[in-house]
Amino acid sequence: MLSRSFAFAALLAASLASSSALAGVVGVTSYDMVNGNGADQYTTPTGGQNYFDFTYTKTGQSTPDPAASMNGSSSSIPNNSNATNLLTGGKGMLTDGVIATDNYSLVSGSNGKISNGWTTTASPYYGSLNGQPSQYVGWKYQDPTIAFHLASGSLVSQINLYVAANNSLGLVGAPSNVAVTIGSTILDSSQYTETISPYTGSNPYGSSTDVITIILNQAISSSDLFTLQLFRGILEQDGYDYENTYWNASTNTFNDPLSGFQENAWNTKLEPWIMLSEVQFLTSAVPEPSTWIMMIAGFFGLGILSYRRRPAEVRLAA
Repeated sequence: MLSRSFAFAALLAASLASSSALAGVVGVTSYDMVNGNGADQYTTPTGGQNYFDFTYTKTGQSTPDPAASMNGSSSSIPNNSNATNLLTGGKGMLTDGVIATDNYSLVSGSNGKISNGWTTTASPYYGSLNGQPSQYVGWKYQDPTIAFHLASGSLVSQINLYVAANNSLGLVGAPSNVAVTIGSTILDSSQYTETISPYTGSNPYGSSTDVITIILNQAISSSDLFTLQLFRGILEQDGYDYENTYWNASTNTFNDPLSGFQENAWNTKLEPWIMLSEVQFLTSAVPEPSTWIMMIAGFFGLGILSYRRRPAEVRLAA
């Protein structure tokens, strides 16, 4: 009988431990941020790409927020201080479970649907995407800050951000780093590790997407507010080529003034665009305190049960 008690205890422990060890994605109830930027704020030879969070919908609403299809800043050269369209109290493209499989450039117009794909013998892939939703939210000349409200009851140990990769061309590059704030406390960089690697998925042009992985040294309750700030990476070769193409040394003027490239990218040596597709918060394999309490209570109860049965077992043995 005692062995059965221990067997049951082991089964209980294994069950509870395994349920907590099965890491998964923590649900996001809402996130707050300044919307991305679009065609009103830059020139492009391929049309009017807009990188807004087109599907952002407030909790309880059935249609996207009106600001979801508007520039996050109304000025021709956006920055963090002149934002006009703040998205709050809802969620959209960044937590819809869709990780980018397309190149960031495949978006056009004000409806967030791809219409500038092309079909060639060498590349039939892109043309078939016309009419599909875009997969990136993009910010120009900004280091966007996004505050995430998560479903309670989990411990977060890892954060994944899927971004347009370095060397994507078009003045787009992966963030150089991501700052993590929990509540009102900015985590020191020694409190987590951050790596970046290619993400291919099912995309035959998979080099266009990178995944930034943040591993927290200590799991953090999902009840806390998680705020991420993405910082632009260093200027890449396409930026230097762009400056050489459009800067007129004889007149000291820049031939593409709408982009603001000379002032905002060349002088700072930062890549203008950050493109973000999806953010995931992953649960920890360490049980929450409530789970430990259940396990301890179970062991305690089984211990009492086995203790009470022991005299009878001893008499039978005699």
